[in-house]
Amino acid sequence: MTRTPPDALAVLQQAAAQHAAGRHRLHLVPSENGLSLAARIPHLMDAAVRYAFPGDGTENWAWPGRQDLVAVEQAAAERLGAQLGAEHVNLKPVSGVSALTVALSALAGPGATAFNLAERDGGHGSTRFIGTRLGLQMRDLPVDPATCTLDLDALARLLGTGSRPQLVYLDAFMCLFPVDLPGLREVVGPEAVIHYDASHTLGLIAGGAWQNPLAEGADSLGGSTHKTYPGPHKGLLATNEAGLAARLDEHASHFVSHHHPADVVALAVAAAEMDARGRQYAHATVANARRLGAKLAERGFTVCGEKAGFTDCHQLWIDIAPLMDAEQASRRLFETGIVVNAIPLPHITADAGLRLGVQEVTWAGMREDCIDELAAIFTAVLRDRVDPAAVTPRARALAAAYRPDGADEQVLCSALAAAGIGGDA
Repeated sequence: MTRTPPDALAVLQQAAAQHAAGRHRLHLVPSENGLSLAARIPHLMDAAVRYAFPGDGTENWAWPGRQDLVAVEQAAAERLGAQLGAEHVNLKPVSGVSALTVALSALAGPGATAFNLAERDGGHGSTRFIGTRLGLQMRDLPVDPATCTLDLDALARLLGTGSRPQLVYLDAFMCLFPVDLPGLREVVGPEAVIHYDASHTLGLIAGGAWQNPLAEGADSLGGSTHKTYPGPHKGLLATNEAGLAARLDEHASHFVSHHHPADVVALAVAAAEMDARGRQYAHATVANARRLGAKLAERGFTVCGEKAGFTDCHQLWIDIAPLMDAEQASRRLFETGIVVNAIPLPHITADAGLRLGVQEVTWAGMREDCIDELAAIFTAVLRDRVDPAAVTPRARALAAAYRPDGADEQVLCSALAAAGIGGDA
């Protein structure tokens, strides 16, 4: 047996230390989720080091012996298609930005006009850069700050002075409420391609707790599979139009050579888990987010979207400036054992606020009564300025209540021991 080099052991020990510390924290970052033990196992398998390309229905003799992996991918695409209401699903993208790049390339040619959300309105920071590099003429979709949604009247006026866009790329990584897709279609016309980046809401769509873009007027959707969807860090593209599917497949085959079979298997596992409990999880996620927003507002926090019920998804935005700087708030929560985003928020005057997501704790099983305790912890640490160390036991108790059972830790400890590291992870 080949011994693990000391420097490699040091790397594993450092990662294991981060893992152990993270188990005692509550993670409220909207762009992350848990991954079950079953979905982690494929990365210990042969799939983690292999290519897998389908043949013409028979064995691909350029890459023989991969038919099981090809079959898993095909079944996963079918299952995801059923969840999303899509006839065509492509699992080539390796991330949300990978899916974004393929979509921008496939759906509009150089010189075409493409609209997306400005970063100040919650658009993804990579869309404009990648679109411009691909030769697209990128323009801002107008947003109504009062409702945190598209201003379709302003868009209609804007388009009245020029040509219609070839592509509308809906890339909200900051989102609270759905898009009026039928209204958008009416404004941009039948020829424009509407692509919906569902990175943040994919799991809510699959669970029936968020608008279904393909049913409401979007031509295609894409995004990552690890935010509200509890899968691995990967991406997908989906559509009901055969012509668009062919274009997406062609461009994906050039932008992505190797799409990581172990991640595909992990996604297939996650998709099966979503079939088993995705509907309950998705609706509980939205209920938990709304409850947390309401409880924080009751305690004097400035929660965006209050007039519309705070949120229709997993995200909450808190303008924390009346109490303290956003980075200070994030630091105090981290010292307590809670991880959040301190980032710029749309339509607030402060440089940054707190962006929260409840999908990970909800996937772990958190109920609404514990959401009340979570709001009380926020109040103690941020509003009442209680020493974080004094509140940490309460946060740790919540984290312990929803920590995965010991099976995953037993597997990890066994793997670390096999590599030459003893003791707890």
